[in-house]
Amino acid sequence: MELLGSLVAFGILGGAIGFLFALAMYYVLSKEDVGNERMIEIWKAIREGSSAYMKRQTKTILPFSAVMSVIVFVAVYLGYKARLLGAYPQFEEEVLKESALVGISVFLGSLSSVIAAFFSMDASTRANVRAAAGAIKSSQRALRNSVLGGAVLGLSVPSLSLLFISTIYLAYSAFFGASIQSPITLRFVLDSMAGFAFGASLSALFAQLGGGIYTKAADIGADLVGKLEASIPEDDPRNPAVIADQVGDNVGDCAGRGADIFESVTAETIGAMMIGWATYYILSNAGLPIEYSSKFMFLPLLVSIVGIAAAIPGILTIIMQKKYKDPIEPMRNGVIVSSIISLILLPLLYKYELPDIWLNLYIASIVGIATGIVMVLVTNYYTGLKSKSVIEIAESSKSGPALTFLSGLSVGMKSTIIPIVTISIAILASFYALYAAPLPEVLQNSVGGVNLSRFIYGIYGSATATMAMITLAGIIMTLDGSGPIADNAGGIAEMSGLSEEVRERLEPLDALGNVTKALTKGYAMGSAALAALLLFQAFVQDYVARDPSVLYATTSGISISLAGFANALMNFLSGLVVTKPVILISILIGAMLPYYFTSMGLRAVTRAAYMMVEEVRRQFKERPGILEGKEKPDYYRAVDISTQYAIKNMIGPSLSMIVTPLVLGILFGGQAVGALVVGATASSIVLGIMMMWGGAAWDNSKKYVEAGNLGGKGSPVHEATVVGDTVGDPLKDTVGPSLHILIKLLNTISLVFIPLYMLYILQALFP
Repeated sequence: MELLGSLVAFGILGGAIGFLFALAMYYVLSKEDVGNERMIEIWKAIREGSSAYMKRQTKTILPFSAVMSVIVFVAVYLGYKARLLGAYPQFEEEVLKESALVGISVFLGSLSSVIAAFFSMDASTRANVRAAAGAIKSSQRALRNSVLGGAVLGLSVPSLSLLFISTIYLAYSAFFGASIQSPITLRFVLDSMAGFAFGASLSALFAQLGGGIYTKAADIGADLVGKLEASIPEDDPRNPAVIADQVGDNVGDCAGRGADIFESVTAETIGAMMIGWATYYILSNAGLPIEYSSKFMFLPLLVSIVGIAAAIPGILTIIMQKKYKDPIEPMRNGVIVSSIISLILLPLLYKYELPDIWLNLYIASIVGIATGIVMVLVTNYYTGLKSKSVIEIAESSKSGPALTFLSGLSVGMKSTIIPIVTISIAILASFYALYAAPLPEVLQNSVGGVNLSRFIYGIYGSATATMAMITLAGIIMTLDGSGPIADNAGGIAEMSGLSEEVRERLEPLDALGNVTKALTKGYAMGSAALAALLLFQAFVQDYVARDPSVLYATTSGISISLAGFANALMNFLSGLVVTKPVILISILIGAMLPYYFTSMGLRAVTRAAYMMVEEVRRQFKERPGILEGKEKPDYYRAVDISTQYAIKNMIGPSLSMIVTPLVLGILFGGQAVGALVVGATASSIVLGIMMMWGGAAWDNSKKYVEAGNLGGKGSPVHEATVVGDTVGDPLKDTVGPSLHILIKLLNTISLVFIPLYMLYILQALFP
């Protein structure tokens, strides 16, 4: 218990220190000037609209999560009762404890994700007006205030995740009386924690999808009627949808992304700990010291601390750099500093904790960090303001919006090649980094010609790469959060009538914000792809560990048979073959799910945008004084439309993604669920990259024209690119980012409901 407690206590300490730094950034930001009365009036409208939406969203998410918690408790208990308690009735108390804790964990995970989203939204709505006021003094002050707001997000979200995970681990360990001498009690703890990851993913999907629907409905309504029909500039105060558009930046790009990153870090950390349990279990059976083998399970917590420690100097580098030609320079320098610090601290950590395999772990970590950097660079290659792809779309727009659409679609499809190859290489390289580690071959079984022990070590290598990649989450989240803050600042400056000089200082930051948002989405999708393998293997190993055939009774309780575990794992993996009709069908259903989810998401945006367009048209028609600047638009009616449709339409797509694997698992068993997850993961990664990068390319082709190229603003080419941007916006900001959450949601669902999948109702017909 001493080692378990001390290692996890480091996680609590690291999370607390990171959160204190976030609060320090928050305090420094709060002392900045908020500008004149008109700026404050607009800021309050944006802040009130954001808060109102978040409160309504929370009133939907938390009751839904509470109901889901009860369903999970009942489902897990009934699954165990049907397949386990008949053979091991003495297991009743542990089953009740685990079932209850899994259910409670779902609600706690959802609540924690909501807290992360609220904190992110609050920081962004405090920073936006301060960034605008900072621009009155200098462009550097505006950048500083934007980054301070982004830093609150970047530090608080991973810190809260680490703090919550470490705390519930200690609490659950005490509840079960867990010990590193008892693998099965540690398994109870980790199985219960899977509910926390599921709750966080569920809440994040609601937040990202709902926020995305909100922001894109407002954005499309503002653009189609304001820019194209009324020919008024972006962020013009005469546009009734302009406040809703600004609110959307906060609830979609900040609050939604905060919940997204929280669930990413949470699910990947818990998944890595579950993978570490299998390594700990087989090594402890090989006679290695328990204190040594258990470190594999707790190492992900220590890696998370490295990520927080690396983010702080990177953020300070951005804030303190005062001289630069382009605002991308300090941001690039911040990422470089954080990456270097991660690469320095990780080998020191590995050499201290696991000295005999530190180099293998470090190689896997280098692969993970390199993958994150490559994903960022490739994103810029395809979507950067001066990239060939963006200019190609703009040139195509000379012939009208049809070719704008086709060329953007082509860019999106083409942009999948390098990321998929990069992810594939990363998976192989990280797998073989630990496959070759000097660890004993405890199990004599083999899968695909690979020794089963080495297979498990290799999977731990992929988990290590994933954890190393998310050490960059803090600095990447900082860049991502600063984007919508700068965008909001530009809107506040425009609406409050600040001078042309001030607005010109904010324009490069607005353009940079679009770049950073695209870059972080590329990073997030790469992280999700690596996490998918990690979580899938966690599901496989957890399913096998819960199989009644691997358990046996002892005088002190229930234990796990090493030989039984190895045989069950072999049987499960050997059954995942496409020659079995059920497996092939499950893969196809899984591949279909992201398309169905995308369809429902786009339909929701379309409906909400239609109502927004009609509302803006109605106000212009019934109150002509608005366009003349004599009347004030009814901003709150537009805000209410976006809120209403976002809340209404975020549940259906999410619910369908929960029900499908449940039904499939109950009917066809765990292997079918595993196949469904594989199909959905492959489909989501490719579709998500295509939509996010295609959408970003459409967006920047519009900005390329607005910069004065090909006729500039108001030209036919500009109108064509506005149409392309309108199509691309919901792809890159609503459904695209939601897909990498969907990947992890499906994986965490598969983990939580394992006892239910063991029912396998149609096993007699489809063995």
